[in-house]
Amino acid sequence: MIELLVVVVVAVVVVFALQRLVVRFKADTGKAEHVLRSGQPATAVILDTYDTGERIDTMYVLVRMRLLVEASPEWSAFESDIVVPVSPVKLSDFSVGKRAKVRVIAASRDIAIDQPLR
Repeated sequence: MIELLVVVVVAVVVVFALQRLVVRFKADTGKAEHVLRSGQPATAVILDTYDTGERIDTMYVLVRMRLLVEASPEWSAFESDIVVPVSPVKLSDFSVGKRAKVRVIAASRDIAIDQPLR
């Protein structure tokens, strides 16, 4: 009986660990953290948003955004898609037509949202 309990507990821990890895992969948090650390500040206009249908911890909504990153001396204006976890409380901050603070790595045109999402 105790062996079964140990197996169940280990299985639950493994499931939660795998869930965290999948969420990090889908939200691409490693890349976003790198861009936030080393990217240059910029502003982007939100062109389109939609719910991916996926959640993190049943609360945060994974939202795909189409952004128009405004030009700067280092780069010309460009469009890019990004998937970010957003709290339902903050969804109105990311509606179509609003401006968002972003960070940009000019060489690769990688972007990350640089304002509270949660």
